[in-house]
Amino acid sequence: MEISAPLRPAALLVGTLASACSSPGDGGAAGSDTSASEDSSTAGTAASGATDGGGSASVGESGSDTAGGSDTDGDPPATEPPSIEDMGLHEVPLGETFEFSPVISGEVAVCRKDLGHDDVAVDSETGQIRWDTAGLSFGRGFHIRIKCSNYAGSSYASMVVHVDNTGNSRLRVAGEDGLSANLRDASLSMASGDTIVFPDGIYPISTSGDESYENAFKETTPTAGSPGQFSTVIARSPGGVEVTGEAHDGIPTQKNGFQLAGPQYVALVGFVSRDAQRASFIASTSSRVLLDFMGTQGTGTEGRPCSNFQEASEGVCSQAGLRVNGGSPLIQSSYDWGHNRYGIMTRSSDASLTRRSFVRLDEHRGDQPYGGFSDYCDTQHLSQDNTVFDSLSETAPHYKNYAGLSAFPATDCESNPATLSTSGLLAVNNELSLSLMDSEAGPTHVWDHIVSYDSEGTCTPQTNRCGAWLLQSANPIRVEDSFFGLARGFEGGTQGPAFLNAELADSVVISDVPGQPDQGTAPQYLPSSLLYFRGRSDTFYGDAGYDVLTEARRWPVPGEDIIARNMAAYHNPEAIIVGGGTMDLRGDRGATAQGESISEYLWAYLDDLIPPLVVRVKSVSGGQRVAWEHHSSERRDLVTGWRISCMDGGEEQPLETVPESQLVFVDDSGCSQFAVRAEYEAGLSGIAYVESAP
Repeated sequence: MEISAPLRPAALLVGTLASACSSPGDGGAAGSDTSASEDSSTAGTAASGATDGGGSASVGESGSDTAGGSDTDGDPPATEPPSIEDMGLHEVPLGETFEFSPVISGEVAVCRKDLGHDDVAVDSETGQIRWDTAGLSFGRGFHIRIKCSNYAGSSYASMVVHVDNTGNSRLRVAGEDGLSANLRDASLSMASGDTIVFPDGIYPISTSGDESYENAFKETTPTAGSPGQFSTVIARSPGGVEVTGEAHDGIPTQKNGFQLAGPQYVALVGFVSRDAQRASFIASTSSRVLLDFMGTQGTGTEGRPCSNFQEASEGVCSQAGLRVNGGSPLIQSSYDWGHNRYGIMTRSSDASLTRRSFVRLDEHRGDQPYGGFSDYCDTQHLSQDNTVFDSLSETAPHYKNYAGLSAFPATDCESNPATLSTSGLLAVNNELSLSLMDSEAGPTHVWDHIVSYDSEGTCTPQTNRCGAWLLQSANPIRVEDSFFGLARGFEGGTQGPAFLNAELADSVVISDVPGQPDQGTAPQYLPSSLLYFRGRSDTFYGDAGYDVLTEARRWPVPGEDIIARNMAAYHNPEAIIVGGGTMDLRGDRGATAQGESISEYLWAYLDDLIPPLVVRVKSVSGGQRVAWEHHSSERRDLVTGWRISCMDGGEEQPLETVPESQLVFVDDSGCSQFAVRAEYEAGLSGIAYVESAP
């Protein structure tokens, strides 16, 4: 394995403070929306580092996708995508307004936020960032990542912002000013409430010897923060720091990547953990812990083959990839893939919340339940706006108890009252049931705004136990405002129930589910009922706004190019399959295949004629500037033009049809609300978002 020593970012930049400025851009609560584009840099290589007020973008931020064309009517085609200089490191007192103007070269059709707190606004024409931090209830370190594009392509850039709620917490860089360059040592010695930035690169779990753990937590934890100021350990750029247990320099494959004991008011942000013998991430706590955009490549088996039913019963064969035990954790915008028992799991928590996160199940060799998102014996748990897709059961040959894609098992605590809720779950193209639940006590489990399409119920290979294809519960469940389509039993069977002990409200739409009469009208696009996030970012279970519908856009998926890059890299040429034998299991399939984007894959699952997922409106001297992003998957080659419409009064009034190479239109008709459709030879797309100027 090639080890790249992380390089040091340079100067600390302080953002401009403004207490009374009007918003320059993308809407006060404009959400985390992103579009995938090819990124020329590769996560895990040494960072180029930040620069004073600009310079080259850090690892993971300077890439672009290319095509060729023009952005404005009558202008010649752009031949190069815009480029964005590195946006640096910043500090701001909580309650103040942070402003930053990025340095952008080249033509810009549209800029937008990719990753960042819901309240971060990005000007769609200039990329200017504005964030009123008064809405935060505690300080910590954050990523803000923007994307700017034109017809020729796009570029990303990110920054780290430390929000100080104490008057004395600060942002520090690992390896500078006496702070260790190692992840563990720097985190254990940090001052309470500080933010430590780790330069992008590959960090081996152990560097001096077997199980020395310089870059991992072995029953240790970062310095505790406080309820008003979390201690934050953050990657220089989202996904830019990889903690790996891979063997190197005579040191064998290492065990756990993150094994935290007793973290209190700690935020871990933007890391990737992979190639560990055991779990990629596990924490036990009695406090609040925040995991934000953490990527975990599942779990290992401690080198055990787990190749038959007897071996599969060993506990090391059944581990969760990302797991938090106890306390009140918030798992936010994180992602897990690879070999798992469960992908993302909470266990025996007082009140846990998993939101805006992604799981793809690739394989599992243990005999314990196999599932995606899991709550286990939690007193209170909310699963909110999570996505599970392209999951396999073919390479889970030994499990005997089945849990499902969103699992609420309760072995040994079935009779403990539990308050459970599932909202905004999207499940597409999975060989596993949506959920089977053992909990017998507590209020009715409400499932709302669920979309489940193209699923197959499974039968466990050890015990041949077959559950309901979609939802089965020991405790009553009620389903509201949801869509279920194209479900089937094991190996395509039509015998057996799709729902068991579930009350379906009249607002539930059903299409092509054997044994269930069709009802309602199936959507044109699967995510069209899931346009906005529920629950404000950085709110824990029970906090004000933790379960309200926001104005933050759910599409495109925040950071989807980073998620796809990691998931696509997974490869096991000898994955064990049900019934014996092996298969060549590749991660670059489905939503993460070459030439695909996660968002466009999900939007096109029912109808390939998809609209642009990014449309922004800005008031300018000539009227209203309407700009949009082109598709980033191979579907862009099918687009022949764009239709801009006025949506005032709720009725569509076509304004103009422009060439496929034009991505900006200035309207002087007096219209205030706009939509953009894509034109194809096969027809016209639907509408994703109706937008107006902030």
